[in-house]
Amino acid sequence: MDTATIEAVEQRLALLEDERAILRNLHAYPPAIDHGGDEAWANCFTEDGIFDSRDSTGGTTRVLQGREALTDFAKRFARPPARHSKHLILEPLIDVDGDTARSTSYFAVLVDFEDRPCVWVFGRYTDTLARCADGRWRFSKRIAQVESVDWRVPLLAYTHTPGE
Repeated sequence: MDTATIEAVEQRLALLEDERAILRNLHAYPPAIDHGGDEAWANCFTEDGIFDSRDSTGGTTRVLQGREALTDFAKRFARPPARHSKHLILEPLIDVDGDTARSTSYFAVLVDFEDRPCVWVFGRYTDTLARCADGRWRFSKRIAQVESVDWRVPLLAYTHTPGE
């Protein structure tokens, strides 16, 4: 192979590796929030990362910024045995541009409610990610655009205090 071909293959391989590392971050997020990996969940974000949750009208309902705020939120999220939930990330599309990337995906949150499984909420994530100094890709900003909520289901977050 000539040098140009080798360089093209190396670039494609690097892009695939970046996309795979970004997918790993997207996939690390749900089990951490669902099962108590508070610091692991916050570690899905850059040090100054932002989690921006918006209601179905597009209005901001919660903005968390920085590891301390993210970890505090995660610590107060309802977990088993009090509440079983599963955050699902579906159909991610990733575009990498150097050390930054953008991703869009659907999400749904399944919960156990009144002894039956149900979809509590669904919507779209719009993510901006950055390659950090340690080489790991993390969210610099994650916007959760809620599109539908089953309001019969009690809120998942802030249903217990840390240490309970």
